[in-house]
Amino acid sequence: MRWWIGLSLLGCLPLYADRVLEIPTGRAIYPERLRLEAGFLARSPEQERLSLHWRPLERLELYGERTGFDEINLYGVQYTVFPEIPGYTPGVSIGISDLGNRTPERRGYYVALSYGLPALGETPLDHDLRVHLGFGTEGMPDFFIGFEIPLNNSMFLLAEHTGRYLNAGLAWSPTPNAQVRVSVIRQRTVWSVVLRLWEE
Repeated sequence: MRWWIGLSLLGCLPLYADRVLEIPTGRAIYPERLRLEAGFLARSPEQERLSLHWRPLERLELYGERTGFDEINLYGVQYTVFPEIPGYTPGVSIGISDLGNRTPERRGYYVALSYGLPALGETPLDHDLRVHLGFGTEGMPDFFIGFEIPLNNSMFLLAEHTGRYLNAGLAWSPTPNAQVRVSVIRQRTVWSVVLRLWEE
């Protein structure tokens, strides 16, 4: 598929931040410095989804993305103001979406918060249940919220309300550095692979 070529080209572009499916979160990608996602819309393999997240500095994250719903390359930036302290305080990030003013919504500004709750039960899991919420202005929705729910140590349920759409997905992590996802985004089924690279 052409998306591998597109993914290579995205590496040359300025980049945005860690997400549930589409909404930003209050955390940067970690421990990796580079996260790649490549996929396509079901029944429309020519509609490719590509994203590249790059953390050049400890708290700064850049991203570039092609959503598959249009032919526009999107760019953004996010800065983690307060890293999450597990069990005590949420992570808080601020960011700018659509730096190039290329979408109908135009450039947006937001603050996002993320907090992890231990997934306890008869068998405690290695991963927390994560809650993300945020507030935006101008090109970003006024309010957005999302969840990452571990079903076991390798399967995760992803759900979010972007302020415009209700999205959901199922993610399987065969290894800590790779994930296969099937999602419903903007009422379309999306298949994708996520790779986490360049760990600290």
